[in-house]
This record gives sequence, structure tokens and C-alpha cells, in this order.
Amino acid sequence: MIKDFEENALGPRPVPLPAEYEACVPGALPSGQMAFVSGLQEKFVRNFAEDLASRLEMPVAAELTATQPLSSSAFVQSCEDGGCLLVLGAEPVRGQALIAISAGLVAYLVRVVLGAPPSADGPRAATEIELHILSEIFESLARELSTAWKDVGIGFRWRSTGAGEAAAGPDPMLVFEYRMDLDGALETFRIAVPAFLARLAALQSASATAEEAPAAVRELILGAVRRANVGVEAVLAGSTLRMGDLLAMEPGHVVMLFQAAGSPVECRINGKPKFRGEWIRHGNHQALVLL
Repeated sequence: MIKDFEENALGPRPVPLPAEYEACVPGALPSGQMAFVSGLQEKFVRNFAEDLASRLEMPVAAELTATQPLSSSAFVQSCEDGGCLLVLGAEPVRGQALIAISAGLVAYLVRVVLGAPPSADGPRAATEIELHILSEIFESLARELSTAWKDVGIGFRWRSTGAGEAAAGPDPMLVFEYRMDLDGALETFRIAVPAFLARLAALQSASATAEEAPAAVRELILGAVRRANVGVEAVLAGSTLRMGDLLAMEPGHVVMLFQAAGSPVECRINGKPKFRGEWIRHGNHQALVLL
């Protein structure tokens, strides 16, 4: 009898645990990337809790409690009876995110939205009509998840409800588990995000950070080299001379150039062309006015 009760009890179904974290595990991320993606998920759950509190007109708090790699098929198999599975499409890249809402949370939301008293029989599977009533909350889940990821160029849209619509397979997922406190009632839900999307988000964030850094780094470098000396040359370039004429040249000879009088002079910094200018006299010195 005890065994039968355990098999029929509500709650996530046991699945084989993934191997201990290794760099080569498909669903595993380096610690830095994992911390970044967890930050996105924590931002999501805070915003969703605020939205849900406004909808239900009651205190709602939520927190990220655990993260683990799991295949999409194992995640679908672990969904508890009486719960609800939402399928979200990723945009603009292809992929699916899955949200498994516990039976207790579904029953609680249905009861609060409909204003019904608590059931003495405990959680039960929600009807199709009840799930339709909760559609605005499901849309809020997808919207807040998309908002949390928008800075890395990834969005999510709620497509369907039910395990039949989920693309279950060996694809590695990152599963985020949450606990919600709804005015004293503790319930749970989980979100599975494709591991490749998590890696992509972390890499895009790293690229954005790398693009922002050079401004500060450049100023630091410039501050260090401002006192350095560089060679400056004013060159009237473009004329040619025969080697015989060059060997015959002596002080006092006049060299005819092809450029017209007053032509711009090329200013070179350490031998590399940098500016063009006009040769002038400034007091007792020759000078170059940059054009």
C-alpha cells in the first residue's frame, strides 16, 4: 500500500540525476556564465511575483531555490500529475522553454481567481476551462521571462499548454526551480531553458561588456602616454627625382617640384600620414596650419 501511495502521490516524479558537474556535460555552463543566467532568472521571478501580487491583490514573494541540467524529455517526465506544463517558443532563435507549474500552485491560483473555498481533497488536475481562466497569468509568466532576457536579444512567447506540444528529447536544458510564498501558502514551479540559449545569452552579454570597456581603458592608456614624444614631419610629397640628378646635387642648386606653389603639406606622425596643412611663418618660426 505504501508503494502504491508513493507512485500515485503528487509532486515531481523522480528521474535519473545528471552526472556531477563537468565542463564536458552538455547542459553544464562555466560558473561565470551560470551566474549571469541565474541573475536573469532571479530578475524574472522578482518581476513576476510583483505582477502576480498586483493581480491577486495579496502579498507574493518568490525565490530561485535550485538549478540543475536535465534533458527536455526527463523534464517532461518529471512533471507531476495535476500540474500544468506551458510551452514557450524562443525568439528570434529556434528553441523551446518549458514551465512546469505544480499541482498545488495551479489549484491555489484557480481557487483565488474564482474566489472558491479551499478543497478538503487537496490539489486536483485543473479543467480546460480553469486553465483558460489562468491564461492571463500564464501570459504574464512568458512576458516577464522575455523581459528579463530582452537585453541579450532573446524573447519568449507562450505557445501552448500540455506535454503533447513539448518537443521532448535529449536536448540539454537548464532547469530553474522556484518557491513562491502566496500570503503564507508555499507552492513551486520550474522553468527549463535550452542550454544553448543560456550559453548564447552569456556570450552576448560578455560581448557587450567587451564593447563598453575600451572607452575607460583607452582613457587610461592615453593618460599614460600623453607625455611621450613623437616625431613630426612636414612633407611636400609626390615629386620624383632621377638618381643621376640626385648624385649631381650640391648646395645652392634649385630642385623643381611638380606641386604648385602653396600646395598643402602632408604632416606625418612617426612616419605615418596624419594631417594635411599649409606652411606659414609664425613670428620667427616656420609653422604648419592644419587644414
